Amino acid sequence: MSDAPSRKKSRLVIVVVVLLFIFLLISFLRVFFKDYELRKEIERLQTDVGKLEKRKIESLDVLKKLQSDAYIEARAREELQAAKPGEAVIVVPGLSVSSTVPRTLEAQPIENTELSNPLKWWYYFFRPQK
Repeated sequence: MSDAPSRKKSRLVIVVVVLLFIFLLISFLRVFFKDYELRKEIERLQTDVGKLEKRKIESLDVLKKLQSDAYIEARAREELQAAKPGEAVIVVPGLSVSSTVPRTLEAQPIENTELSNPLKWWYYFFRPQK
């Protein structure tokens, strides 16, 4: 009869150990899948960073181009029909041109030096020719 209580104790110990093992296994699997998801998220973010760095470099290249003197001069020639001193502007009939009055690329002095910079630029490009 003494075998029955010891068998119950050993079965109880086995059940407790199995339950503990199942709990630990579930906890390990949860941590493993969480780690897997985090690694995937890190890879995705690193890919996004690479794409954004590429876009930044492209944007800086475009900015350099837009700030170059050659680009500014070309835009002034196209849109404002600006000409360097000594050059002649030729207007071809049939093309849509906003103004046929050539503007010079030479800086025209502005009498009032207390004007804001944008206003000075406005006067530089749109002040009537004398």
